[in-house]
Amino acid sequence: MDRARIDHAHPPVQTGPADAEALQPAVRARARRAVAAASIGTALEWYDFFLYGTAAALVFPAVFFPAEDAATGVLLSFAVFATGFLARPLGGLVSGYLGDRFGRRPVLLGTLVVMGVASTLIGLLPTYAQVGVVAPLLLVLLRLVQGAATGGEWGGAALLAVEAAPGGAGRRGGLVQSSLYAGLIVGNLAFTVLTAVLAEDAFLAWGWRVPFLVSIVLVAVGVVLRRRVEESPEFMALLEERRTTRHPLVSVLRSAPRNVLAVFLVRAGQNTTFYVVSVFCLSYAATTLGFERWVTLTALLAGAAFAVVLCPWWGTVGERIGPARLTIAALVGLAVLAVPLFLALGSGSAALVIGAVALAIGVVNSAADGVQPVWFASLFEPGVRYSGLTIGREAGAIVGGGLAPLLAAALVAATGHWWPVAALMVVAAALAIAGAALARPVAGTDPAGSRVPAAASGSVLPSA
Repeated sequence: MDRARIDHAHPPVQTGPADAEALQPAVRARARRAVAAASIGTALEWYDFFLYGTAAALVFPAVFFPAEDAATGVLLSFAVFATGFLARPLGGLVSGYLGDRFGRRPVLLGTLVVMGVASTLIGLLPTYAQVGVVAPLLLVLLRLVQGAATGGEWGGAALLAVEAAPGGAGRRGGLVQSSLYAGLIVGNLAFTVLTAVLAEDAFLAWGWRVPFLVSIVLVAVGVVLRRRVEESPEFMALLEERRTTRHPLVSVLRSAPRNVLAVFLVRAGQNTTFYVVSVFCLSYAATTLGFERWVTLTALLAGAAFAVVLCPWWGTVGERIGPARLTIAALVGLAVLAVPLFLALGSGSAALVIGAVALAIGVVNSAADGVQPVWFASLFEPGVRYSGLTIGREAGAIVGGGLAPLLAAALVAATGHWWPVAALMVVAAALAIAGAALARPVAGTDPAGSRVPAAASGSVLPSA
């Protein structure tokens, strides 16, 4: 890396008393640019990732696994869905290393481009009817690439936002989480519109490809935005002081193994509940209970819309009352909602289904999500922060995100009832609560570098 070029392009911010007030507009403008680049790019990347989840439930069983019976086709489709999560820790390892060594910004450019290319190629894949078993094999390969790109995206985007300036990190991190749900909205809205305007045959023949092919245009927009943003000032300070580490993953596993485990447990448990609701329930309602597709798609859109609005607010609330406390309260709420959710699905009422899913995703789950960028960042020193939060989070994604829909489908297939899936959600929430209680923020600083008192750290237990 050209050190002179970095220093010239991004001079360190001076914070002496004489010019601190004059610099505030520049600092705020830099923070706004960082949040915009992180959020819009994240929305585009998660649009691609969630697009596959919707297609896995509605399209891929018929297009890529048509030789199997309906139940087996769904299981195979969810198995391919899971492969994306298997690749996320690998992508997180690579991105965390590069992000802690060379900066958040270049890594985020790379993850966005890789995701866009993989998603566009999915839209160009031949079907099983055209090339046989080669089609699902190519689908698995591209899903692995998607997963690797996603594994490095969230951590970098969260850090670019929360490290942008002192103060307001909870709200800025919540905006990044809002963008994740915005990606879910756009991806599902694309399928909602297409299923409404196209006949079933046309949708399965070519209509499902359109949202994937649009990815290349959206990614180009994201790349332009991310090229214009400055590197995180906190990371630039590490470069100035020559405090970057050559082996950030090794360093964080030595210095903060407890917090890596805590992030893993929180995300494994919360992801399980989220993907049971957002992916499995969509398929269960459509294929087993006979709901029309618009009902489950509308439920997801309503939940995601609430989350877009509430995540920044939850981020601010979490900073005030303690992020671990807010997260535990949200996880208890998800456990309590497990049985009512399935009762709503079994009622046959579209209004109840939409209301239950919107409450679970848009209000309760968003409370845990909105505060996590600033909270997870506070668990690690700046020089190993990208590696620490990414490997913990993405390893948890394998258990909670990749396996949850597959396990839920297998439980229903084996028992013929939803009770085991509701129990799975309760156990997962308990696991995440244990992780939240385990976390210990780094004493003395918030992610943007300003001093904070120990009482504001967010731990629910005395520091060890």
